[in-house]
Amino acid sequence: MVGCGIFGSIHARTYSEYEKAELAAVCDIDEARARETAAKFGASSYATDFEELAANPDIEAVSIATPDFAHLEPVLAMLEAGKNVLVEKPMATNNEDARKMINTAKEKGVRLMTDFHNRFSPVFLQAKEAIDVGEIGKAVMAYIRLANTRYVPFEMLGWSGKSGPQWFLLPHTVDIIRWLISQEPREVYATGSRKYLKKQGVDAYDAIQALVKFDEAFATFETAWILPEGWPSVIDFVASIVGTEGKIDLDAARSGISVAGEKFSHPFCAGQQEAHGRTVGFFRLPIMHFVDRVLDGREMVIKPEDGFVVTAVIESIEKSIASGQPEKVEEL
Repeated sequence: MVGCGIFGSIHARTYSEYEKAELAAVCDIDEARARETAAKFGASSYATDFEELAANPDIEAVSIATPDFAHLEPVLAMLEAGKNVLVEKPMATNNEDARKMINTAKEKGVRLMTDFHNRFSPVFLQAKEAIDVGEIGKAVMAYIRLANTRYVPFEMLGWSGKSGPQWFLLPHTVDIIRWLISQEPREVYATGSRKYLKKQGVDAYDAIQALVKFDEAFATFETAWILPEGWPSVIDFVASIVGTEGKIDLDAARSGISVAGEKFSHPFCAGQQEAHGRTVGFFRLPIMHFVDRVLDGREMVIKPEDGFVVTAVIESIEKSIASGQPEKVEEL
């Protein structure tokens, strides 16, 4: 497992708890963090250079949980070494890098999967089932918003200025809408603001709104990193899908609990929760699915091409903001 940050720890713990996997090694450029992660989750060893993991013949699969912009080198190193790779979203932050990953995986005959964990969320699984059985007819229009409070760019991430809500948040929503409505994105028209955060020392977008045309539907995507700290959750995550025969509304941030103390909050506990010495929640499910498919050779529910499409849409969003014009979504 490469990258011992917030989600890297989720990967490490999942592997350590899952009976079909053994956590062989963890890697982080921060030696102390790598050592602590290895000790906490029972990894056999730790390293500060991912090439050590690539060179280890006993390692069959690797999770890449480095920051958004730092996926290419470790992913390619592992694929070139013949290892199966699970990479955190986004697969890459440009189309060229995503193509390199996919082509290398094909050449080496190994598996490559992007961790779009919301496909395993009960809320979205229920929506997918309703859409697939025809409860709302054919999707015509969708709206989805995923935003964070200022805590994320200012405190949670030490590398926020090298990313932005478009790479940190939009991969979730672009993938989930494409998956729910089973249509391909074709064209993007977007606008964005890059003022507040930049004045505060973080060179990233404050907020972005994008209209994406799919095969037979269109969807509005909103994301932001400037929600006030007083917002009752670190995330704001809502969606709606209008079809020819009905409508679905989702609130993916609410877990059915409110806590009032020094502040009022809606804790997000569906993703991961401590449960008597083990973890529960949907964050662990795609990691376990990756292990299962590596072992049995069956097709993964998230294909390499899915990672590329998401990157291609977001790259087109950035281009559209810069040009002020609609931009086509590149195909693989």
